[in-house]
Amino acid sequence: MIQWIAWKDLLSELRSRENISSMFFFALIVILIFSFSFSMDAKSSRELMPGIIWIAFGFTGIIGLGKSFLAEVHNDCMEYFQMLPVPKGAIYLGKFAGNALFMLIVEIILFPMFILFFNLDVLEKTPMILLISLAATIGLSALGTLFSALTVQIRAREVMFPILLLPLAVPIFIGAVEATRGVFNGDPLPLYLDWIKLLIVFDLIFVTISFWVFEFILDY
Repeated sequence: MIQWIAWKDLLSELRSRENISSMFFFALIVILIFSFSFSMDAKSSRELMPGIIWIAFGFTGIIGLGKSFLAEVHNDCMEYFQMLPVPKGAIYLGKFAGNALFMLIVEIILFPMFILFFNLDVLEKTPMILLISLAATIGLSALGTLFSALTVQIRAREVMFPILLLPLAVPIFIGAVEATRGVFNGDPLPLYLDWIKLLIVFDLIFVTISFWVFEFILDY
């Protein structure tokens, strides 16, 4: 069940291209604004780029996560979710996995643009940046999927979704920015390993809590 829901959502997003095009153009605007606004030397670039990258990744992801359950609402499928003879947590995990995969695909497409526009010399550090992106994306997807289900049927969902999500996502953004800055500066792994551990701990907490409370949200 989990893999079918994730695969269905991923195919739907890639075929419709609605979300991916809006996310891509938002990120492109962010990159262009920052690239033309700042003239940075190598040291300034290493200090500022982690924040700029995670502003683009985070807010681009929020655009997609906010629409996670809209297709089911528009096609009157939420009732079918409630009648499925499987634990409701499995539905959450399927949606969460689809969102996380989609966000990672978008981030992998966007990251070369940061290298190109800001002349970053980080190709040899890409595996560690991918690990940090994976940890941060799991946390954002876990929270985003939960709050997308919570707000999908209310009128002011476009306003309520980021208001609910962003305060809880602050530790994820801080951990991702600090760990990425450590990688960009070429620091030894022990100096920023605690930030990666923080991301993993928040991932476990958010996924576990969201899995257990999703049934109450779906029934409500």
